[in-house]
Amino acid sequence: MVFLIDAAFAIALVALALGGALLYFLKVNKVHYGFCKFIAYFVVVLAFIAMACTFYYGTKYWFQGYYEKPMPTAKHELFKKYTKPMDHKMDKKYPQKEEY
Repeated sequence: MVFLIDAAFAIALVALALGGALLYFLKVNKVHYGFCKFIAYFVVVLAFIAMACTFYYGTKYWFQGYYEKPMPTAKHELFKKYTKPMDHKMDKKYPQKEEY
């Protein structure tokens, strides 16, 4: 769970850097394309929003204690389906023969 938050924040930082680089390129080369400026500002604003949401939900999950567990509790219920890990597969392939 922690690595998902870190990856989302890293992607938002990359988007912020790309939007800033596009704005810098447009300013240095004195290019007056309105659509390019719109795209650059749009990317920067969305990157800030994504970073704020990532930070908010990361701290929310941290306070709820999700980072203290190796896996969220909802996924643990998937593994409680079978009490013995491989017995359900063995019974289908090799049925037990009756002994006399």
